[in-house]
Amino acid sequence: MSIMLPAAPGIRGAVPSLLDFGGVLTPPLGGAAQKLNRTGDRHKILVRLPPMRSEPKGRIYAARLRHAQREGAIIRFPQDGLIIGNPGAPVVDGAGQAGMVLNLRGFTAGYVVREGQFFSIIHGGRRYLYAARADTAADEDGKMALPILPMLRVSPSDGAVCEFAAPMIEGFLDGGQVDWELLRQPFIQIPDFTITEAE
Repeated sequence: MSIMLPAAPGIRGAVPSLLDFGGVLTPPLGGAAQKLNRTGDRHKILVRLPPMRSEPKGRIYAARLRHAQREGAIIRFPQDGLIIGNPGAPVVDGAGQAGMVLNLRGFTAGYVVREGQFFSIIHGGRRYLYAARADTAADEDGKMALPILPMLRVSPSDGAVCEFAAPMIEGFLDGGQVDWELLRQPFIQIPDFTITEAE
């Protein structure tokens, strides 16, 4: 089970990325190139933390990272400046969904998901991170058909929780080691680390 990294201190900076597992097919004799999209596109994020006091925050953060090296990590996905408001309690509306439009229910009536706004779906005990492709408003019943990116990697179950208020990215730490620098003052500096979604 993945380890939730501490919310404090907040991150100092981040570099999110979308990993594209498709490709461009270029004909050898000058024909038109074609984009081949495949399922499996996913996100990763490089996280930069500020220096933190060794006790207790630095000790706890370093311990959680060591644990996450084996189990996987979960961290809140940053959306600086976005006012999320009150989305309600959105969940997946109907099983068997696939593709790049997700039917949802449980929103506050009239709530607008903004283009580029991130959210995570919890399915099978794992979080999957997605973003809205267009501004989309919930109807009076709190339902919406939300265009998303990337396309669904799994078919979420009916009623699967969707985290719009606090989206999370879950995955494995890149590299084979976790470092932390002990400073002369009672501070610790954790070097940048990257979390890549597993699926």
